Amino acid sequence: MSRHTMLMTLMGGLVLGTGCPDVYGKGGKLDRAMEKDIDELHGERKRELRMQGVEMEEDEEGSCPEDKVEVRDCTSLSCKVECQ
Repeated sequence: MSRHTMLMTLMGGLVLGTGCPDVYGKGGKLDRAMEKDIDELHGERKRELRMQGVEMEEDEEGSCPEDKVEVRDCTSLSCKVECQ
């Protein structure tokens, strides 16, 4: 392979392989678009659960005393929480 061909191949690989950091980089356009899509999906799921009567708590704190353990039974649509 001649030096010219090798140099052109290397330059082509660099141009095509690095991409645009404002699009593909961390915090770029694709990251922001994916984050927006995920937020929309979470919002849709929360609305579906509210329509079915399932309440979701954002910041769940243990309601059991320190000497007992919280046990969740989520086999049905609404989870049952017991302290044992």
